[in-house]
Amino acid sequence: MKLIGVPLSPFVRKVTVVMTIKELEFERDYAMPGDTSPEFRAMSPLGKIPVLVDGDFFVADSSAICEYLEEKYPQHPVLPQGPEQRAKARFLEEIGDSRLVEHASIVFIERFGAENIFGREPDLARAANAEDNLLPPILDYLESQVPPEGYLFGDFTTADISITTPIFNAAYGGYQVDAGRWPRYAAFVNRVAEHPAVIQAREAESQFLAAMQAGQKFASGMGCAEAPRPRINPAP
Repeated sequence: MKLIGVPLSPFVRKVTVVMTIKELEFERDYAMPGDTSPEFRAMSPLGKIPVLVDGDFFVADSSAICEYLEEKYPQHPVLPQGPEQRAKARFLEEIGDSRLVEHASIVFIERFGAENIFGREPDLARAANAEDNLLPPILDYLESQVPPEGYLFGDFTTADISITTPIFNAAYGGYQVDAGRWPRYAAFVNRVAEHPAVIQAREAESQFLAAMQAGQKFASGMGCAEAPRPRINPAP
């Protein structure tokens, strides 16, 4: 089994956590979002990462991958039981994968990626707008949804990682959830960060960043890309 993408992606991180929980062995291959190589686009026509390859089967999009893994490898479930809870879990996953990723990624790109990955001047006003205006309504809603203890549906699910993994990326740019304004959600992010599967995924991420910083090139079936050199260490 192979997972194609980069560990820093919130979507790759989500799938990595699910595969770790399910105790599935896999190897990594590297491709950036928007990779235009014909081989990659044959598997991911929209250029999205990650792509999962399982034997002769492949599928792109983190939610589709997690659904596939849940159905084919049902050990250690990552969806709650019952149609109502499963529907709610998928709804929260979509919030994390869409609007939360969209706005948290602005912080990540402008406060970290612009200089360290893309080699351009950051747009700090854009980052501040995301922090001050775009993220708060989403965090207000998530504050009302997360429990004071434990996870959303008792056991750890895809919804838990989906509504927190974008914040891990924003943290590379120095962003922290205001625990005074969103105490439940801030505590929830910390609990998810302490889950063993999340810790393991982020250790692989740290190794990837260290290799990037050293200027390592990552050979891939998709080609070979020059690794950018981040100048700061990953935030917790």
